Amino acid sequence: MQQHPELASVSPQWQPMAGGSSNRLYSSVADSLVLRVNAAPEQVPGVDRRREADVLAQLQGQPWAPWVLHCAVQPSAADDHGWLLTRWHGESPVSELTRAQRAQLRDAVAAWQALELDVEGQEKSMAMDYDALLAGYGAQLVGLPMERALQQLVVRAARELALLPEIPRVLTHHDLHPGNLCLNEDTLVVVDWEYAALGCAWFDAAALIQRCGMKAEDIAALPAFATIDATQLADGLMRARWLCEALECLWYWARGLAGTDRKMADLMRDTLRLFKQPELTAED
Repeated sequence: MQQHPELASVSPQWQPMAGGSSNRLYSSVADSLVLRVNAAPEQVPGVDRRREADVLAQLQGQPWAPWVLHCAVQPSAADDHGWLLTRWHGESPVSELTRAQRAQLRDAVAAWQALELDVEGQEKSMAMDYDALLAGYGAQLVGLPMERALQQLVVRAARELALLPEIPRVLTHHDLHPGNLCLNEDTLVVVDWEYAALGCAWFDAAALIQRCGMKAEDIAALPAFATIDATQLADGLMRARWLCEALECLWYWARGLAGTDRKMADLMRDTLRLFKQPELTAED
């Protein structure tokens, strides 16, 4: 993406923003701008900055997508990991989503699942490689105190992923939660697309239920789930909810807790809880 012409006359006064466990965020209230300074790759396992830029470029003009003014993905120095400049889209909801906001979010997810992204010649780079993601976690876990148990968690995650009911591969956000939603007057805008890719919509579905207050019937109405029945939906949501929690735990173990508000005792407790949850068989 090229720099937006309107930036030529702007000299923002940047102020640090709260939130974000890896990237550094700044705002310029007077200019209605938000700047994200990208974290180093080891701090954001699974992120592909080029893929994010490609996705954002194709989302421009959608009412639920962030308005991108400039996306720099080519580093200019060893400690430069790129940056993203967007319009300010409002604050995140401070309480549970209202019925109207949930409806807006459901419609937004349905819209991006139905998008036909231009992936000609870059099918591989636009897709999330979950096997590679899990293998990367496995490599980053080597030498940790709970390595043996965590490697077992990686293996189980691969099994659960393989047993998810088959659905079409569609654009998937992979990090849906209220903190990544903004209210621009009455319009809901979904931000933080750094993990977005063509992928498995089960991850977004689980997040919509666990973190956004939606129900199974909302998921059933989404385009990605049009070909499965109620039994497959229930099975997939159960597996996907476990997978989302497992991948979040592995993410924290892989990158460390520096710069986050997580405590090691809480991470260990959550990890042990995941181990205790019985594993579903294919017949279940």
